[in-house]
Amino acid sequence: MSFDMSCGGGAMVVRRRWLFWAAAAAVLGGCSSEVNNPHEGVLPKGESLGEMRQQAGEALTRYDQAVSNARGSATVTVTPPPWNSPPGISIESATGARAGTRLTVTFTGTRGPATRPCGADYHAEAVESVNGVVVIVIAQPHATNEVCTLAGYTRTATLNLAQPLRQRVVLEARQGQPVPLATE
Repeated sequence: MSFDMSCGGGAMVVRRRWLFWAAAAAVLGGCSSEVNNPHEGVLPKGESLGEMRQQAGEALTRYDQAVSNARGSATVTVTPPPWNSPPGISIESATGARAGTRLTVTFTGTRGPATRPCGADYHAEAVESVNGVVVIVIAQPHATNEVCTLAGYTRTATLNLAQPLRQRVVLEARQGQPVPLATE
């Protein structure tokens, strides 16, 4: 292929055409001008489901140890976690039947569902021991990187336990502390 560069503007036309086709190829090929961040989409430490389950397991271990240390006493003192401000959503209370496996927890969350801007859907799961149940609340937000107000709303999530609640306490996941339980 040869180009006639005798007219001063010929090189400029070739460059413009080349830039047009290069830009079109980048768009069609899925390239972007943004730098790819290898950590993009990675949750902050402690916010993956596996890490939340591990944190819940540690809270149960601390509670089970506190029950053992109490040796039948009515007062069980739980040692706080070794971290300052663990991530996750803390439940405020629970409702369920002692003989049942269905548990509803109350917590502070977004105003609306994930189908709306700044909303989120929530579901909960339990990590259980003989003495307690730690409830993990998982949020599925509308979108990441949304700028939303910090107003909190009372939300609930219902879950099923593997075994009836009976005399076990319900613990929140962040600090491993018991929450009020309303029995049905």
